[in-house]
Amino acid sequence: MRITTTDVACLTVLAALCPMSAWADEVGHDALVARLGVITPTGVRVGIGQVEASESIGNFGPNRTLAEFVGKSFIDMSGASGTSGHATLVAQTMYGSATSMAPGITRIWVYEAGSFAQSANLNFGNPSLLPQTAPGSGALRIFNHSWIGSFGNVTYDNEVLRRADYAMNRDDTLFICGENNGAGSAMSSLMSCVYNGIAVGLTSGGHSAGDVATGVDGAGRMKPELVAPGQYTSFSTPVVSAAAALMYETTSTLPYSVNVERRRGVTIKSALMCGATHGLSWQNQTPTSGTSRGITVKPIDPVYGAGTVNVDRSHRILTANEAFPSSTAAGAVSSSALPLQCWDYDLYTTGMQHHYRIDLPAVADVSVLLAWNRVPSTLWTSGTAPSVMNLRLEMKKVIGGVATPITGDAGVGVFVGGNVLSASAVDNVEHLYIRALSAGSYVLSVTRDDALTNSAGAAVSWFVDLPSVFGDLDGNGLVNGADLGLLLGAWGTAGPGDLNSDGVVNGTDLGLILGAWS
Repeated sequence: MRITTTDVACLTVLAALCPMSAWADEVGHDALVARLGVITPTGVRVGIGQVEASESIGNFGPNRTLAEFVGKSFIDMSGASGTSGHATLVAQTMYGSATSMAPGITRIWVYEAGSFAQSANLNFGNPSLLPQTAPGSGALRIFNHSWIGSFGNVTYDNEVLRRADYAMNRDDTLFICGENNGAGSAMSSLMSCVYNGIAVGLTSGGHSAGDVATGVDGAGRMKPELVAPGQYTSFSTPVVSAAAALMYETTSTLPYSVNVERRRGVTIKSALMCGATHGLSWQNQTPTSGTSRGITVKPIDPVYGAGTVNVDRSHRILTANEAFPSSTAAGAVSSSALPLQCWDYDLYTTGMQHHYRIDLPAVADVSVLLAWNRVPSTLWTSGTAPSVMNLRLEMKKVIGGVATPITGDAGVGVFVGGNVLSASAVDNVEHLYIRALSAGSYVLSVTRDDALTNSAGAAVSWFVDLPSVFGDLDGNGLVNGADLGLLLGAWGTAGPGDLNSDGVVNGTDLGLILGAWS
């Protein structure tokens, strides 16, 4: 097997490790801390699988003697390992006490990449064996893959990808996988070409990107799904893994843990992608005029995916109550409007439709992300790729009590740019990014278009980016009882609700929020 780390040089800590302070604002961590204060998640009780290529024979693990790793437990899954500088840098970014936004992670399962694909986890090459269940009695939720590789045969690679998707769908885990380095470089099939995980590139654009190659399952799918800051993709990948750990912790903590659908891997993937920030150059090849205005079959940006991971926005999505859809657009029109940051998970059967009413109080940018899993059978070596359901995502405006399409000229004057219909034939994500959508009532629709008989889990998330309103603690554009509840719940602490930034929520802040009441 040919495996390499995803950086391109032997690096020192000084050269490669970027302090969190340099990128915390870019990924929304500063905003998350400012909003939540002492209750900001840190990855507590979330386990990480660190999968690494050998830097030299037998050296694939992090340096466990570093002060940043004090109190952390390392579980060897591929036998004892010597120290790898690459693995150490990845580890510091992913769970280091001083250099990660997820320092609360204390249990790390360490794998060598080839061993992981074979006997230590996925059991490639053993047709009668399923992938091993994630260890740790459900604690291990994320596998970080800061390596690229191939078994030198696309049939073999496809089997590994199918096993990976099977494991993620079964265990509700996420594989976070680095792209190759270098803009225009060849995309490696392992591990970034999985369906159910997240492929990661760089905010600089210096990574392999584009469509999955012919011969690999799901050729034509767009990669990567997210980007993050880092010198190389080896180090942007653990930023996304740390972000995922914050989401897994949040969804496993009361009161949010009551709803088990919230902590499914596909739900967290949807929220991470939906909450991503879109740069000014972000585009998903949507026509800007004519009958196809607002329609795309390429749901994400060909280089930057859904955008730069943003933990504050994704946290806002996941901490909302799950939405309850209508089975018809007319039913959605007559139902109550849903929150402006929200999510929903369901098992989609043949012909299923879900419709959600969303009311915008002001002009806003809107992000919607629909993600669903591939559910491979255990016929790993079949020459035919497992079938995958096909979903479509569309936003319509309520006009005269009817959900009306706003594609083509009908959308002129309703939204300035972006897409209101996403209909890829090959991707297992659909994405709407609508710039300057006008105030009014809308219906968001998810439709299953294929005639397959299988079902699969899918999650839709949305984030309405309203102009900032003083006192609006939950980000819905209004100052109301929900914000007052957040403030009172944080009474005597540093937040949320410390509106005068004096370090404590008290009567002064109560007066300020009442004065800003909508």
